Parts: sequence; structure tokens; C-alpha cells
Amino acid sequence: MRHLRMVGLCLVAVFAMAAVAATSASALPEWGQCYAKAGGKYTEGKCHTKSKVVKKVSNGLFEWRKGTEVKHRGFSGANVGSGGVLSSDLRIRDCNGSSENARKPKCKAGEEETISFSPVSVECESESNTGEITGNNGIKNVGVKFLGCSAFEHSYICSNGPVTGEITTEPLKGSLGYIKKGAPTEVGVLLTPAKAKGLFAKFSCGGVFSTAVGVGNAKEGAAYSPEATGGYDGIISPVTPINEMGSELTQVYAINNAEAAENIPMKFEGKHIDLLESYLFPPSNPSYGSTWSKAGETITNVNTSEEELEIKA
Repeated sequence: MRHLRMVGLCLVAVFAMAAVAATSASALPEWGQCYAKAGGKYTEGKCHTKSKVVKKVSNGLFEWRKGTEVKHRGFSGANVGSGGVLSSDLRIRDCNGSSENARKPKCKAGEEETISFSPVSVECESESNTGEITGNNGIKNVGVKFLGCSAFEHSYICSNGPVTGEITTEPLKGSLGYIKKGAPTEVGVLLTPAKAKGLFAKFSCGGVFSTAVGVGNAKEGAAYSPEATGGYDGIISPVTPINEMGSELTQVYAINNAEAAENIPMKFEGKHIDLLESYLFPPSNPSYGSTWSKAGETITNVNTSEEELEIKA
């Protein structure tokens, strides 16, 4: 009995060590700083090569400072090239020839359902953003502002505030994740609304139609079947450089094609999808219009941090 008990305790210890190792491994990717320090744990300025320890003394020249220990963690950024394009493949659901209450999950029993698709794009001239790094791999207080926005080849000016052509997002948050762990390693930033099941933005174009960008839900349906009960509303952009110190980070948001309007990559490795959805509706009758539909953003953004940082992956 004692022998079995000892075996059981050993197994518990092994599982506990495995859990710690898994937690440690899953900590990456993370924000941080590699800085010079005699006797540090690393031999080079990227903090990747561990130093040797002889008689409990390290011969390293660099040490790693985690994101939680960085004093100034704010960042700001702006577009490079295009000010951004929001592409949507809007789905119009007809029930016996009527699009009333189009965002409901399905037509009533006995009604004939017809779904048609209509691509719509909102283009902006410029974009700017601010935010703050939080924890070891997060982002918070992200605000994005688009200027000079219009739809249908500048036929309708789009806004959601007092400035004509200006669209501001709701508060956003984000996190780092692996797009690809194997060589070459790719890391991305996932952005989602700070408010649970909230919207990225809602705006009106020329007073003719309004657009909401977010995610479908159980009551109104969704464009992606895994989202039958809502959620998974996010957008991922690859971020570079990784594994080196610097103050500038480049994010590239891209879609697979104009018709599908889905951002690529669509998910972090081993995780569920995170994609945008949107719907279009007349301001005077929000229940009439398109159902939740696939949407994607196209833009290249360069962010500058208050202090030099490294994404360690």
C-alpha cells in the first residue's frame, strides 16, 4: 500500500511539473525588453541564447524584462499607404419576396427563402490609433480613428461623429498569439471589442444607410456557423519584427479576396476563428436590410511605442 501511495505521489509530481512546463511554454509570445546586465541570463541582445552558469554564477551580459515591468507602455500609429478599406459581402435574405426583419436567423415555416449577395466597400483616406500594452502579451485602451471615409466610389460620406467623414471605433483590446509556431515563426495581434459581444463600430453613410461592424448572435444569426451563439468577433494582423528590440511594429491587415471579404489569417494556431461581420440597414428602419455578413479590413499600419520593446516568440 505504501509503495502504491509513493507511486501515486510521484505521478502527481510529474503531472504538476508537466503543467508548469506547459504554462511556461504557453507564455510566449510576450512583450518585453532585453537590456544589458552583467551576470544576466542571456548572452546576446535579443535574450534568446541562455548563458552558462558556473558555480551558480552566470556569464551572461543581458537580462529580460517582462511587459508588466516596462514603465512606459503606450503606443500610437498611423496608416502606410491606403487609409483602409472595409469590404463586406452583404447577404440579403428575402422571405416570400420581403426583406423585413432580414437579420432574423431564418424565414418562417412555409416561407420561401432567397439569399442574394452584394459587395459593399467603405474606403478611408487616413487612419490613426493609440493604445497601451498590458500584462505580458495584451493590449488595452485601443482607439482607432479613420478620416475621409466614403462608400460607393465617394457617393456617400460615412461618419459616426461630428466631423464629416470621420469614423471612430468603440474601445478595443487585444492580445498576441502564434499564427505559426514552426520556422519561420509568425506572430499576430488579435483585436476585439473591449465590451463583451460589443461592436467594433457603427456609422452612417450620407444618411442613406448605416453599417454595424461586429458579430452575429443567436437572435439575429451569424455569417459563420461556429458563431451560432455569438462570439469569435475579432480581427488578426501579422506583426513584425519579432525577436528583436525596436520602437516600431508593422501590422498588415489583408483579405483573401473582395468577394469573400475574410481577413487572413483567420485564426491563431490551434485556436478558433476570429473574423469580422457587418450588416447594413436604413437609419429609419434598423430591422430592414442585410443579415450579418462576412467582412474584412485592408490596411497597413505602423505603430511606435514609447519605449523600445521586443516581441519574444
